[in-house]
Amino acid sequence: MTYSQHGYVFRSVALRGLLGWLVFLSPMAAARAQSPGASGPAASSPVADYLTPESAAVVTLQPEKVLTNPALALLPIEVAEAASEKYLGMKATDIQRLSLIAEPPLGPQLYYAVVARAGQPWVLNAVAPELIGHTRRGQIGDRPALVSGQPLLPSFTLIDRNTMVAGNRGMIEKLITRDRPPAEGIVAQLSAAGAGADLYVAIDLVKLRPLIQFGLMSARSEVPPEFLPLLEIPTLLESIELTVTLDRAAPSKLVAHAGGATNADRVEEVIARAVANGRAKMKEGMAAQLAAYRASDDPVERAMAAYVDRVAADDTELIKPTRVGNSFVVFDTESGAGQQMAPVAIIGFLVALLLPAVQSAREAARRAQSQNNLKQLMLTTLIHQSVTKSLPAHAIYGDDGKPLLSWRVAMLPYIEEAALYDKFHLDEPWNSEHNQKLIPLMPQVFLDPSSATLTTEEGRTHYLGVVGEGFYFRGNAKGRRFRELADGTSNTIALVQVSDERAEVWTKPADWSPTEGKTAAGLGGLHPGVFLAGFADGSVQAVGLNIDIKTLYSLLTTRGGEIVRRPR
Repeated sequence: MTYSQHGYVFRSVALRGLLGWLVFLSPMAAARAQSPGASGPAASSPVADYLTPESAAVVTLQPEKVLTNPALALLPIEVAEAASEKYLGMKATDIQRLSLIAEPPLGPQLYYAVVARAGQPWVLNAVAPELIGHTRRGQIGDRPALVSGQPLLPSFTLIDRNTMVAGNRGMIEKLITRDRPPAEGIVAQLSAAGAGADLYVAIDLVKLRPLIQFGLMSARSEVPPEFLPLLEIPTLLESIELTVTLDRAAPSKLVAHAGGATNADRVEEVIARAVANGRAKMKEGMAAQLAAYRASDDPVERAMAAYVDRVAADDTELIKPTRVGNSFVVFDTESGAGQQMAPVAIIGFLVALLLPAVQSAREAARRAQSQNNLKQLMLTTLIHQSVTKSLPAHAIYGDDGKPLLSWRVAMLPYIEEAALYDKFHLDEPWNSEHNQKLIPLMPQVFLDPSSATLTTEEGRTHYLGVVGEGFYFRGNAKGRRFRELADGTSNTIALVQVSDERAEVWTKPADWSPTEGKTAAGLGGLHPGVFLAGFADGSVQAVGLNIDIKTLYSLLTTRGGEIVRRPR
């Protein structure tokens, strides 16, 4: 498994864990807010101690306080204790505070850290191999550490005897720097209010704005037209904060802060219009069915019609936040507003606001992995040229002059897949009885991770060579030499990323041939607005699908003689 795949798994598990805690805690918050209870211990460490100036999100949880709360006695506390002791070398009830801090991604690089403050000393060697198996002993700054060689996976060190930090190396270096600048910005201002909460989330939407806008752009095609205005709301807000307290020591609330009165007015307008449109759409779409239900002899069907009429009534308030100044209170247990809807509101509102950013981050990571795949394939062509003095031919040919197996098979020894290469019968076609059995063994490097439908077992690849007279691959048994790329290696596209529909069986000598005037057919489809291209010099670039067709055709030819500026 590559580091990007590990990173994807790590982030997915973290997201599911966070949402799991939200589901787990939100009903308790609403229930406990209505009955008195003893206050838990004060926060063991201020959240602000672990914030960096660039922090865009912070999540804090007090396991010791939460797991010993009587309201949660029927939950599997023993399982949580055993799992924590097995993987972390410490019982969950000994952990006083967990703090997750994240900065906006920088390209494919994520900056994050989880700080765990405990009531007793941590022992790094007691952490399970499943969590630290990718690390080696080393140092971060002047501290002994378990250092990961994979950028997206966490390294581990101690801030002090009772405080362990896990995160990517760059973020840990920021946290342990003695002269670190003080935290600033929205998250720093908000997090001071959440020091005593059982669960606290503060998110700076301004710093995440580029990610959010990218995610919203990707989501537009999947949102019904009447609800499209709702996608504007995350761009009008500056921050959100969630506070969950299991006793009455402090209120539980979810608040979104708009960027000024003008933005707040627009949020109100968008919500009101979306509610009205949603009701109208519900009535319109179900009119015939509701008429049948109202006339039905079945009391259940009549009840269903009555229910829809009630929730679609113009005077029925849906989950609608209350405006206070330039902020919107989704629920607040202190005032009693929205207590019954608190569990739904917590999850729904956070998902609505964070999903675009999460989707964007995941797409950025997948696109980076796809670029890495294409880069690796382009490097094999350069190695092939260095070894054989020519670029690869588009296929392995038989004695009768017919293509048998793709250039991708020929490149296997250069991507550390020599054992798989040796299994092929190179004198037989790709679909021979023997060679067909090897199709499901396609290496991961040939699959674009953004594909929602294809798998390596299916054996279809998204990375195809540009084949034909005047292009990178001749279409015969002879590979080109560098001197034949008269337009320059940096201006000649060799490999392209195609859609799921255009993907080919990876062993089949079939690739992509441009047609002048319809050059972009089949390209892209997996990454919003672009396709990935590998150039003959080994570089990889995302090319906009709106590129001028003549310009693209010029980049595909090897010696067209055109003067063309490579798109940036």
